Amino acid sequence: MFSEDTRGMYRRLFALALLSACLFAFSLSSSVETVYALTCMQDCENSYAQCVDACPDDCMGTDETCSLCLESCDYTLWDCYSHSIFCNVGPSNSPACSVGFADHCPLIGGVPDCDDPSAHSGYYEVCTHSGQQCVACPDHEYCTGASGSIPPCL
Repeated sequence: MFSEDTRGMYRRLFALALLSACLFAFSLSSSVETVYALTCMQDCENSYAQCVDACPDDCMGTDETCSLCLESCDYTLWDCYSHSIFCNVGPSNSPACSVGFADHCPLIGGVPDCDDPSAHSGYYEVCTHSGQQCVACPDHEYCTGASGSIPPCL
């Protein structure tokens, strides 16, 4: 029927077709992991600080917008940590804002009322801009974790 050389060639073509089909099938698989370039943990921390520094406008809005912004920063940080290594370098920037979690009390007549039924706990930020500190407390409330002498961020 077929010569020995022809059968050998067909076997090689069949093996090549089978390998190609397997490669194609594995490339379509949803379980293939994404390959990340390793970054330094310190770069993750710098990106986190930049993200948090971008949240004061959200934290001057509502509890929900503040929480969403800060939680997004947290998620991005932990995602970055998941594919990073420790490098023997320090952080390259100093953050302008720090995050706090404390009671938010409504201001009634300009005075915080933490016994009011609408008092609740939530995030806030204390930021330093041009050497001056300000507090970004959602809904223009009083945040107990921030000093009462710090003006609100505008």
